[in-house]
Amino acid sequence: MTDDTHWDSPPDASVLRDGTYSLTVIDAPSPSEVQALPAHDPARAREVVASLITVAGVTAELAPQPATELVPQDTRADLELVRVGCWGPVTEITDAALAFRGGCFPLDDQAAALARRHPGAAVIGSVRVNFPIRYGAWVFLHPDGTRLWAEGWSGEGPWNVQGSVDGILDAFRARTALDADFDLDAEPQTMDFSELEDAVLRTLMPVDRRERVLSVFRVARTPEAVDHLEETWMEE
Repeated sequence: MTDDTHWDSPPDASVLRDGTYSLTVIDAPSPSEVQALPAHDPARAREVVASLITVAGVTAELAPQPATELVPQDTRADLELVRVGCWGPVTEITDAALAFRGGCFPLDDQAAALARRHPGAAVIGSVRVNFPIRYGAWVFLHPDGTRLWAEGWSGEGPWNVQGSVDGILDAFRARTALDADFDLDAEPQTMDFSELEDAVLRTLMPVDRRERVLSVFRVARTPEAVDHLEETWMEE
C-alpha cells in the first residue's frame, strides 16, 4: 500500500528522468583500519530510514537486495523506495528525495543531520540528475569539521561551492587515490567531483561490496519531499 496523501501523481505515473543519489556514513574505526565489514544489520537499517528527513514513516519492508543491484526508477511508486545498508561502521543510504533542482538542498541537510548524530564519522554523498544538462551536487564532511559542498549544472556556471578540494584531499589523505588525470585547477562546472567522491570512498572503505545485501523500505514521504520528488523527477 502506498501513501497518496501528498502526491499529485498516481503511483503508476512515469518518472521522466534518471540519476543517482546516495549518502555514506563511515564511523571510526573505518574499514581502512579494520579491513573487514560485518553482515548487514536490518534492525539498524530500519532505525536509520525512520530517522531520515525525507521520510514521514515506514509503510513496508521489502525483500533485501544485493548492494550492487540497480535502483528501480520507472514509476512514481518507485520514488517511495529507500535502500539502507548497515555494515558495522558503514551506513549507505540510497534515496531519490536527496535530489532537488530548486533552491534548497536536501542532500546537504541530510548529511548535516547525519554528522550531528555521528560526530566522529565521515559523511560523503552525491546526487546526479539527467536533465538535458546534468545537475549534480556533492557533499564531503570530515569529522574534524572540514567540509566541501559543490552543486551546479555540468559545463555551466556559476556553481555554488563552499570549501576546497585541497582541504578535503588533505583531511581524508586521499590524494594518492585520485585518478592521474584529475585536474585540481579545473573550474567547478568542469571538475570531476565524482572522481573525488570515489577517491575519498576508496581511501576510507577499500572493501568489496559484492555479495553484500541491504534493506529496502517503502516509505511515506513528508510533504516537502513529495514536492521535491515530483518537481525533480516527474515534471517536464
